[in-house]
Amino acid sequence: MNIKYKLSSIALLAAALTFSSCEKALEVDPRQSVDIATALNSRENVNAAITGVYSRLKSARVYGRDMIALPEALSDNGRATNRSGRFVNESNNQPNAHFIHWQNYYYAINDINLALEAIPNLNVTPAVTDAEKATWEGQLQFLRALCYFDLVRSYAYDPGTAISSQDKGGVPLLLNGVKTLEDAVLRLPARSSVADVYKQVYADLQAAEAKLGNLTTTPSIASKQAAQGLLARVALYNKDYATAKEYADKVIATHGSRLLTAGGYVNGWRNRVNPESLFEVAFTINAENIGVNESLQTSFTTIVIAGNRSQTGGFGDLVPTEALLTDLGIVMTKTATGASTSGTAAVAIASRSTDVRNLLYEIGTAGRGAAFVETTKFLGKNGSINLDNVPVLRISDMFLIRAEALSTPGSPVLDEAAARLDLKKIKENRYTDYGASTAAVSDLLLSGQDLLNEIIRQRRIEFAFEGHRFFDLKRLGRDIVKSPATLPFSDYKILPSLPVRELDGNPNLVNNTGY
Repeated sequence: MNIKYKLSSIALLAAALTFSSCEKALEVDPRQSVDIATALNSRENVNAAITGVYSRLKSARVYGRDMIALPEALSDNGRATNRSGRFVNESNNQPNAHFIHWQNYYYAINDINLALEAIPNLNVTPAVTDAEKATWEGQLQFLRALCYFDLVRSYAYDPGTAISSQDKGGVPLLLNGVKTLEDAVLRLPARSSVADVYKQVYADLQAAEAKLGNLTTTPSIASKQAAQGLLARVALYNKDYATAKEYADKVIATHGSRLLTAGGYVNGWRNRVNPESLFEVAFTINAENIGVNESLQTSFTTIVIAGNRSQTGGFGDLVPTEALLTDLGIVMTKTATGASTSGTAAVAIASRSTDVRNLLYEIGTAGRGAAFVETTKFLGKNGSINLDNVPVLRISDMFLIRAEALSTPGSPVLDEAAARLDLKKIKENRYTDYGASTAAVSDLLLSGQDLLNEIIRQRRIEFAFEGHRFFDLKRLGRDIVKSPATLPFSDYKILPSLPVRELDGNPNLVNNTGY
């Protein structure tokens, strides 16, 4: 065998068989770590293994930062301030400035596969109950579905929007754990089709739905509603609008009341756990603190305490574009040269619309240079700055998923009247005067593409700086219109390169076009 393939396999095995105790590499607490290849011989170790998979999501390459920040930088929502050099290339859509989480997710998937294989053979006293087994397996299948969904939407075209001449397929689909060097050397998988990856994600989420209990006050643990909510999102990406509606219906029926009112929206983001969360990644102890260079707080804002510009914390590396501020209803004063906040420091916010979502945007400090409007969605709330829970699924998404499924032309569940009701539900809980506004009347007349466009616009506002915008534009096949240059959907840079290490170690793996 070619030596480079063998060396790559050895590296894969070394990384995949154990939860690293290196806090810097994975931002996990080593006390929660366990060698799942050999030590899944007790309830405690199974629970520790599952905790370790959740911890993998906390990496800065995953939900610790990149899965939230990069979709804003790559899209038309975020603009790099160049205070630290971070996000500049991504904001300009430069080659090779993209997602780099391939290995993080595949390490997690291997951990999951090994745990799923070990659970049926666990021989302990008292014996494992069916309820215990279901809880363990349900969480692991939810997490595997999330990993594969994030991989396929990052590294491949979405169903129905592929550029055929550039389409290289999905991502490798691995459902068995790597246990030995021989396993690693022999396993050189090709990319599975996008359809096959989605089929597996569906299967895992439907299994998780059947096995997991209802959502509690701890949304950092997978639940039935989290599985249903993720499947609603997955189905929307898959343009399977009937399933998207079906699963959004399920979540709304049981947890629709979690949608915050206009009066409670801002405080919801100030809570340790966002009341709208169906699933979130929790950062609760100092060992999980990503720190001043890479956390979401430092990436998005210089502010330490909302409303207080006297203390500087982070870098505020990524700030809203002028187009996003316009959609948020924020009007800036002009500088002496007539430039707006898009190209120079903000002087002041001249006015705001009645959309309460814009209250989570304020002018940052001048401690890192010129001040700009920044988002304060992520301010440390677990006893330390840069330590914040990260919502992955919120209940508002279910209303907007359903609205889109009901309003997309050609949808088998097309029902514009019902879509308008979901749009109304979101707006009346986000605009303080919506019921008495002219917008409420004009929204009743929306139909066709105008209705769909308004739903997509509300998605932009609702989930700004939560890691949705790039993926929404990509799955819709839309160009990314931004300064200094628009990125056409046909441009190869819509997709990232696969890791060179993986390509060098696997002759069956084909890179994306352009790299």
